[in-house]
Amino acid sequence: MLGQPNRRPSEQVTTLTPRFSKDIPCTIAPMTPVEGTSVLTLRSIALIVAVLVGAALGGWRAASMAETKPDPSTLVVNGVSYTVTHAQQIQGLSDSALGGNSHGIQSLVTDDKALISVNLVITTGDSPSPYDPGVLRVFAAGSPAGVSPVGGILAPGHLKAKTRIEGFLSFVVPRKGGRFALGTSGDSREVPLVQVDLAPAGAGQHAHTSDTSTITPTTAAPTRDSSTNSGP
Repeated sequence: MLGQPNRRPSEQVTTLTPRFSKDIPCTIAPMTPVEGTSVLTLRSIALIVAVLVGAALGGWRAASMAETKPDPSTLVVNGVSYTVTHAQQIQGLSDSALGGNSHGIQSLVTDDKALISVNLVITTGDSPSPYDPGVLRVFAAGSPAGVSPVGGILAPGHLKAKTRIEGFLSFVVPRKGGRFALGTSGDSREVPLVQVDLAPAGAGQHAHTSDTSTITPTTAAPTRDSSTNSGP
């Protein structure tokens, strides 16, 4: 037949069959991941989680601090905010500027003192609240004694929730070059205002003038018409 090798009649084909020993087991170990790669992956995941948590906590803390950080120009008294928008020194008047007529003038601020004018915005919170600007004081640096307002257009009252009003208060302080801040008694929080200048020499003194001229009384001589003649 075509396609088959020529064999002799007496040749036999022997097939070799592989044999396995029963004493030597043939097993295939299961594949396991590399331990170093597994540890590295877990550490990377833990690091990423830690970074994300830290960033989230940092952002929350920054937002919380921004919401709770007090305004350096605002005092809060009994839930009412007093915000300073402007402050200035107004010098007192000298005796010469008044022409020497400084006596009897009410609320006169002489040139040895300064008047501090403070512009304020008063704001209530989420509920209606009473307010009283009279609780505010002006303190010299390092002094525990406060100065009460002597004037202004803000008076005690009652405001609705989330309402604001504007006005000013006036305080008279010594003109000695000190720094002054707005605060309240019993509270260490203060809002810096201004530094007043030094009063000039002789400030606060009144110029008194006295007339030393005297009038010498004179006696008029009798006139002829007023004289009395006797005899014929």
